[in-house]
Amino acid sequence: FSEKVRKVFAAKGLAWRAVDQPMWNPKPQLVPLTGGYRRIPVLPIGADVYCDTACILREIERRHPEPAVFPAATAGAIDPLAWWADRQLFTAAATAVLASMGPTLPPEFKADREKMVPGLNIDALTAQAPHARDQLRAYLDALNVRLTAHAFVIDDTFTVADAACFHALWFGRMDPSVAALLAAAPAVAAWFARIEALGHGTSQPMPAEEALAIAARSTPATDVASDPGDPSGARPGDHVTVTPDDYGLDPVAGEIVAVSPREVAIRRRDEQVGEIVVHFPRAGFRLARA
Repeated sequence: FSEKVRKVFAAKGLAWRAVDQPMWNPKPQLVPLTGGYRRIPVLPIGADVYCDTACILREIERRHPEPAVFPAATAGAIDPLAWWADRQLFTAAATAVLASMGPTLPPEFKADREKMVPGLNIDALTAQAPHARDQLRAYLDALNVRLTAHAFVIDDTFTVADAACFHALWFGRMDPSVAALLAAAPAVAAWFARIEALGHGTSQPMPAEEALAIAARSTPATDVASDPGDPSGARPGDHVTVTPDDYGLDPVAGEIVAVSPREVAIRRRDEQVGEIVVHFPRAGFRLARA
């Protein structure tokens, strides 16, 4: 999912710092920032930490609104298509890739992902791969129709929907059969090449220790905000846990600072970095009383 964010950095022409993390647990230099959330990417800005690309990309857009990747004219179409790409398109692509790569994957990686994803058995994915490829072919056919008439997925402007579809197919093409399906959809293949050519913006590495030090000397910048219409009655000051509802089911506990239909931000303290506010999207995450 980091590729999705990198393409938005590229489209906006942004400079950014990259902190590498281990591919599997433990992640001792990530947990102080997130409180236990282990999925990548996360976006630390001072003592505010944004989790999940849905939350990350909204914050990038807020800070760097031009060129827009959530343009007002098509904003209502972008999120549903991105949600479909993140869950349906990516799941089919990942199934094909893990099925083909399974025998060569490090045992530590396989054990970590099988613990992370409920019900996953990587060695059993070979049986599911034909169905996954059938689904991908159907998805690619639909995208090909759209991209025959438009330069990008929504219209003729790059948006988050393009980044979401691209990253799923970028990962999927590691499986040769998926790469062949992509090549057989000419409009999709041409669009893919255009997105790939954007690059990743201007990136410089940052040691994890530096990211932790920045958080430790910073103060969260999130203002208190309430949502009177919240169906569960969540409000600032409530002690809650936030947990993904699909995989990586590690709850993060804290006190609500801000809540809205799209986002919840919770305050927590860590002995290494001090006070941190961790931001999550509402869609795809469970909010529960602690």
